[in-house]
Order: sequence, then structure tokens, then C-alpha cells
Amino acid sequence: MRLKGIGIFREKLPWYSGKRIFFLLIIPVATAFCSLLFQFTMDSSPRLFKDTQFFQLMAPYIPIIGSGFILTLGFILVYSFWRRKENLLKKDNVKAYQKALPIALMGITLVISFVIHSIFPHDFLIPNNDSSELSWYFSIPLNEIYFNTHYILFLTRMILAFLLIALGILVAFRSLLIFGIDNMGLVYVYYPEESKIVNHEIYSVLRHPTYHGLVLILIGCFFLRFSLYSIIYFFIFLIGIKIHLKFVEEKELIQRFGRDYREYRKSVPALFLRPKDFKKYFLFLF
Repeated sequence: MRLKGIGIFREKLPWYSGKRIFFLLIIPVATAFCSLLFQFTMDSSPRLFKDTQFFQLMAPYIPIIGSGFILTLGFILVYSFWRRKENLLKKDNVKAYQKALPIALMGITLVISFVIHSIFPHDFLIPNNDSSELSWYFSIPLNEIYFNTHYILFLTRMILAFLLIALGILVAFRSLLIFGIDNMGLVYVYYPEESKIVNHEIYSVLRHPTYHGLVLILIGCFFLRFSLYSIIYFFIFLIGIKIHLKFVEEKELIQRFGRDYREYRKSVPALFLRPKDFKKYFLFLF
């Protein structure tokens, strides 16, 4: 099966012709590895440096600071993909997108690695057996604190978690198939005159189906861990994605489509589905 938009995508990457296209995979793989290693190390730093008072005082907050830093850096790198557009196009129109894409790939990977990290407990590398620590309280599943280890609650959590994660992955996969790798790869940002407007019914119920998929995955991760850390990670991500949409992505869309997009934004939600739109939503998925 030939992926939709692959021709346009590769056309804008002259250096990555032929099998060189696989060099692009090195960027997200290396970025994901370094990002996850950094987050796991930050999570474990209070146990790595037990004799350092600073780390002991900051122990409950260090995982949040580490993951928050990764998410912020990710959005900054994605923002730079938009910000550098005019300068890169003036210097070399043909290679502008090619030069900007690695930065966008790094940024997107950092954001995704933040979501992946939320699946794991904060003591994934080095176990924390001290139940008197606040960080232990932040990381323990809430049902174990308030309802002990009730198997029905645990089973319900697991079912919801895997359903939501699977649904989020399905949304992202369907978006890729329908909109094409050129749209998903943001080629239209640098070459809007060459892009085709995709009029799909999903846009009548969600403005950003791919980001909606990431939100579903993160909610699934919350049910999987069901801890205070999971709640905090979810709201950090939600704040970050809303800031990105308002000041970066939708700002560019308003510049392109003007008043029409402003009106569209008022009538269609960005990330969360309305109950009346479930039928159209599931037609998009299946």
C-alpha cells in the first residue's frame, strides 16, 4: 500500500532521495531515547543522590520539572519550525522545508516521549519503597490509597486505559491514511500554494483529530497509572497543546483563511468530541 502524499513529501526532501529517506528515522529514534532517558533519570535523581538535601526537598516535584521541561522544549522546537519559515524560504525555497523538518521531528518526538513517559511509574529505574515520602504518595494509584487494592476497580482501570490508548492510536493512524503524510508532515506550512484543502467530515466534529488522538492516549495513560502524577501530566500537556494551537498553528490558519477560520473555530471544538457527533466520529474511524 502506497502511503498517501508520499510523493509530495519526498519531493520536498531532495537530499533524502532514495534510501536516504531512512536517515530521517535516526532523528526521532535518537531524540526519543535521549528524552526518555533524561526523564527516567530525573525521576530517579532523589534516590541517586540520597545525601543531597536539595534533591530530597525537591523529590516530589523533580519528575514534574523533568517532564515539563521536555514538553516545553518540544513545543519550542515545533514553534521554531513555523518561526524560521520566512527566512528559510528567502534563502533557498527548494530546500527550506528540508532544513526545517529535522527540528520539527525533534519537537514532535519530544512531545510524544512526554506522553510515553506518563505510562511508567516515577520509580521505574530505581524503586521507591519509602511510603512516608510525598513522591510515593504522588505516584501510588489513587484507588490503592482510598479503596485499597480492589480488583474490580483495577480491572475497570485497565480496560479503560487500553481502550483509550488503542482508540488514540487508531485516530492517529486513520488521520495519516486520510490526510496523507504530506499534510501530517506539515509540508503545507512552507508551501501553502501547493497544498490541497482536505474536506473531510471529521473536520466538522474536530478541528485537530491528530491532537485529539494524543489526548486520548494521555487519558488512557492516566487510567493506567491512576496517580496524582498522571493527573498533573495530563493538565500540563493540555495547557501546552492549547498554547501551541492558539499562538502557533491556528494563528497561521487564521492568516491563511481569515474570517472563515475564525467562524469555523467558534463552531467546532479543537480536541474534545461533543456527544452529538459520535456517529460521524466512528464513521471516520471505521
